[in-house]
Amino acid sequence: MDSNLDMKNYKLSSGSSVILDLIRGVSAQVVVLGHGISFFAIFPLLQQPYFPELQSISVLIFFLLSGFLISYSTIRKKTKIKSYNIKYYMADRFSRIFSAFVPSLLFVVLIDFLSQKINPESYSYSSAYNIKTLFGNLLMLQDFPLFFFLPEKFITSFGSARPFWTLAIEWWIYLFFGYLILVIFNNNKSRIKLSNIILLLIVSIVPMFNLIMGRGHGLTIYWIFGLLVYVVSSSNFLDEIKQNFKIFSLFIIVMFALLRAYFQMDAYDPIFAFLLAIALWLIIDIFKGINFSERMINIINFISSYSFTLYLIHYSILDFLHTHFSSFINSYALFVFGFFISNIISIALGRFTEINLTKKVKEYLYKTIQNDET
Repeated sequence: MDSNLDMKNYKLSSGSSVILDLIRGVSAQVVVLGHGISFFAIFPLLQQPYFPELQSISVLIFFLLSGFLISYSTIRKKTKIKSYNIKYYMADRFSRIFSAFVPSLLFVVLIDFLSQKINPESYSYSSAYNIKTLFGNLLMLQDFPLFFFLPEKFITSFGSARPFWTLAIEWWIYLFFGYLILVIFNNNKSRIKLSNIILLLIVSIVPMFNLIMGRGHGLTIYWIFGLLVYVVSSSNFLDEIKQNFKIFSLFIIVMFALLRAYFQMDAYDPIFAFLLAIALWLIIDIFKGINFSERMINIINFISSYSFTLYLIHYSILDFLHTHFSSFINSYALFVFGFFISNIISIALGRFTEINLTKKVKEYLYKTIQNDET
């Protein structure tokens, strides 16, 4: 069967979809754990030089998942919905990202403002707490490559929200991938307009820079690994292999990945990333025929429903606790409190933004597009 036809007809099973939600939710929790043990200097065996940063491993997993899921959803919608185009794609991506990002950014503005009021001398992010950086983050210009040559215009993550740098890379990859698939490759005309090429070049700056450089040492490559997982998953190649052998293979791959991580001590090592991509491929296939109970699905959906918000704001919460309370509260107690308060605040904020607000923004954008097209 034609591989392109396979990709168009490929559909995630319920079991595979649920396990991906679980991986995303757990990975967000691991980021909190990783930053927590780093802030409060606890559990030394889970830190370098004994093991790579847990939070960085989770970032790598996020990019693998993103590459798989964005490729899958885009190709599927393009195939099943005749009217689906770059406008609807941008509505999908904008509503998903900014509905959680803007409220999270405002939260960071407030918690950092409070931190400065309590003790201005202890606040470490004054150079990144300003209007220029705020609007630069809203435009996804964190660590924008061209600014490396203009130090006075360089924009970093806003305030204490250090994880925001990954969001900018994701956003520009989304723009590049969507424009490439839905405009350039979808152009029925024999000639592509010069304006199309110029726009493609503009949105390719960040993805191309992060192929081999940038923070994360090639995160675009790892996003592409996720895309490749989608391509090979759609081939159904593993259907002919027994389940027990796939489970055994997954165990071996994970062991090799852990050994590679231990000896390289680099969460962004390309071989480690490639092994995790193979593991993801096997996991998706292994859980293809597994049915989760409704109770388990609800639990997993709940854990994943606020994971994006948790990723965005936890660092600022942990930094606040470390800055103002670590001198007189036990590190382990502060770590546990920080973990739970990060989750509680993220649930309160994320359940509203990631579900309700995202849906409303998406519906509004879709309606606006439909009105413009009629």
